Amino acid sequence: MAGLAAPAAAAEKWDLYIYNPVATVAAAKGMSAVAEQIEKDTGGELSVRMHLGGSLPINTTTITQAVSDDVVQMGDDGYFLGNVPIGGVLRLPMLIRSLDEYKKAADIMAPYLEKAFEKKGVLVLGQYLYPYQVAFSSKKLTSLADIKGQKIRVTSPEQGEFIKRLGGVPVTLGAPEVPSALDRSIVDGVLTANTGGGNTWKDLLKFNYRLGINYFNSVVIVNKERFNKLSPEIQAKVRKAVADNMPLITKAMADEEDNLSKKFAEGGMTVTEQQPGDLDVGTKAISAYWDEWAKSKGPDAAAALKQVRAALGR
Repeated sequence: MAGLAAPAAAAEKWDLYIYNPVATVAAAKGMSAVAEQIEKDTGGELSVRMHLGGSLPINTTTITQAVSDDVVQMGDDGYFLGNVPIGGVLRLPMLIRSLDEYKKAADIMAPYLEKAFEKKGVLVLGQYLYPYQVAFSSKKLTSLADIKGQKIRVTSPEQGEFIKRLGGVPVTLGAPEVPSALDRSIVDGVLTANTGGGNTWKDLLKFNYRLGINYFNSVVIVNKERFNKLSPEIQAKVRKAVADNMPLITKAMADEEDNLSKKFAEGGMTVTEQQPGDLDVGTKAISAYWDEWAKSKGPDAAAALKQVRAALGR
């Protein structure tokens, strides 16, 4: 019977690395759905194997580099600011205050972000968004004033500057190190979303203050050379799988956020909504830093921030 059918093209196998170490969180479930959809829609011509954070010797802050070097072909990258500093515009504390504002800013930032990643041989296929990062602590934290003197784990130098200007001590730690750091009082608290570290570390935290400091976005990236070797049909299916699932991840996390606040309060955590005036206090503490930050990151960052501030009237 040999020779009757044309030999099938060898299936392409890719690895996808995500920073989330837990398979049950919304972002990990969403990325798993992306991998499954790619395999299904391409009829197995491209299969993508997902690896949870910590399962490969790739640091959360080096995912961009790992994709660039083709160690893995795809990445879910939330900690890219060391590699792509201009992305920090979207995370400047107190700059963006609603999802509508975020969308405006993200549309302005998209070409800047794509250009910066492309310089590293990486393409951005899409991004999803965590709800606001807010402050949690094992010590009393019911207003911004309570941050003074507390050691707070931050996820970016920009957040670190905010904590410093409020009289706190910023600490940078990878997610896997946080539980033992809280346990041993190396840190008192963390900036995170309910659906991120809030839920994972809730047993070690007693207070949650609901002033939104900044959003945290994660980009889905792919090695440009490997992507360009795919047929246009397969490329389109990969892009579609990412585009279909990004809004679902964002929505799943937004829906979870309010439910978790209720659950935390029922479990004995003191959950405090933002105090009147704290938005102004926080903005006053950090707004001069926005332009300083942009200047230090180069002309593209300064131009991008200027456009975003104009669009937001801030």
